[in-house]
Amino acid sequence: MPGHHLPYLAAAADGLFAEFGLDVDVLDPASGPENVRRVATGGSEFCLTSVGHYLTARERYGDLPARFVSAIVQRHPISGLVAAESDFRTPADLSGRRVGGSGSKGLLAEYQAALEHLGLDRGEVVETEYGAAPAALARGDIDALPDFIDLVPRTSLQSGMPVRAVHFGINAYGHGLVAGDIVDLETVRLMQDGLVAAIERQRQDPTIGLDILARRYPDADPGMAVDGWEMGEPGIFTGAPVGSSTPEGWASTISFLVKAHGGAALAPESVYRPEAIRSPEEAHA
Repeated sequence: MPGHHLPYLAAAADGLFAEFGLDVDVLDPASGPENVRRVATGGSEFCLTSVGHYLTARERYGDLPARFVSAIVQRHPISGLVAAESDFRTPADLSGRRVGGSGSKGLLAEYQAALEHLGLDRGEVVETEYGAAPAALARGDIDALPDFIDLVPRTSLQSGMPVRAVHFGINAYGHGLVAGDIVDLETVRLMQDGLVAAIERQRQDPTIGLDILARRYPDADPGMAVDGWEMGEPGIFTGAPVGSSTPEGWASTISFLVKAHGGAALAPESVYRPEAIRSPEEAHA
């Protein structure tokens, strides 16, 4: 259970969302793009998901009556996870290096697109299934595996050795809040405010919600959850107000990820809900 779930589990269980007039039931996440489809078909009003999963849902199911209303992770978390003792320190160090992955989409596609975006050579792909990549990294069969920065603690455990992230620092939104188009703007605003309050509170005390996490997911590792949250923090707190976004930011995000994953170009306003997004100026007010 990644650490970025902690603020929302806690806010639903301890009454923070209720302070904003929201009665929130946190559902167990469906697999990737299916969270978006659940919102679009009325199974939930909101979901938190990656922009990559959202675009996959659009490719799989066509136009969906569900769009982003907030950007939570402001800087894309795609990274090359490497052995901590290695000499790989910067994205340039991974140019042309062996990367474990499979297929032409998903994390590998975003990793390769990030290298290309920075003017670097794409990685040399060593066909590796996602679950087998940590062991391949430990054996030295690959130099890096593609994943989000907050997955470093889990990958260290799976590989049996210390792992660190070489973050690409791409200025594209990573994760955000998706709302069904039928959800009224007032409710969207309340949810935006509740999420920001939950995230800001978690920043002050990263251990909030660990007891709730343990009750709901007994197999979750509390230390790993906190470590994951703290590794993901720099992508959330970038100087822009939490949850804010801009049309220009959405356009560049969509351009980057469509190039990574392929598929048809999408009109930005079919991905985000213009009247619902909060600009940095509005979020500061």
